[in-house]
Amino acid sequence: MTGRRPRRDAVANTERLLAAATRAGLAEGRTVPLEQIAAEAGVGIGTLYRRYPNREALLEALAVRAYRLILAEAEDALEHGTTGHDAISRFLHQTFEHRDQLVLPLHGAPMTAGTESAELRGRMRQTMTAIVARGHEDGTVRADVHAGTVVRFGAMLAQPMSNVPDWPAAAAEQRAVFLRGIAADPTP
Repeated sequence: MTGRRPRRDAVANTERLLAAATRAGLAEGRTVPLEQIAAEAGVGIGTLYRRYPNREALLEALAVRAYRLILAEAEDALEHGTTGHDAISRFLHQTFEHRDQLVLPLHGAPMTAGTESAELRGRMRQTMTAIVARGHEDGTVRADVHAGTVVRFGAMLAQPMSNVPDWPAAAAEQRAVFLRGIAADPTP
């Protein structure tokens, strides 16, 4: 029976599991006990294992979820940014808003090949490359900046420093400095 839609409660359980895994993973790291994730989601461990037979399957699901979020933001930035630099700024602002939902390979999820997360990662790379290329073509982004520069910086912003009391304000300051630094003609 292909094409059968999952039951509403199964979809809700999946969302609760992913949300709990994200919270636990960001708080405690990649080795958080799966039993803790199930308990936090309000489901039994059997429900978790039916959906995600092992830790790697759960991490893959988290990576897919995160890549879908940031890919949507990158595509939006590419479509609506007036310049390459503006698109990068939009992307960094928008993805920062999702920071609590991002469990990416840079933050502990596996970088697998031949998986849905690998396909999404490739699409993300293409989209960000197009954004940066636009900036090179329209003269708003320095020639030595590449897609990885932007993605790595965004990943760093998404991880709050525990000793900084107002991370959103500090991140906004860092983002402004970064954006001035990648501008083709930086203004003081």
